[in-house]
Amino acid sequence: MYGQGRELEIGNATSAILISLLQTLIEKDVLSNGEVRALLTKAAGDLGPHDYTAPVKGAIGIILDDILPKFPNGGD
Repeated sequence: MYGQGRELEIGNATSAILISLLQTLIEKDVLSNGEVRALLTKAAGDLGPHDYTAPVKGAIGIILDDILPKFPNGGD
């Protein structure tokens, strides 16, 4: 089964680092919420809409459903 063991730990750590980095860049006025949202949307788009396996489709969902909402519209 996908997402178990070491791969899940690496994925969780990577997500936490990414979110912290992006939030820090926003706090330091290096990027705006809108720029971060565009970057995340582009990342999800770069993974799809191809007919990929379930883990890649899951990754797209994590970007769009879990990480993107942490950077709300109008937060610029």
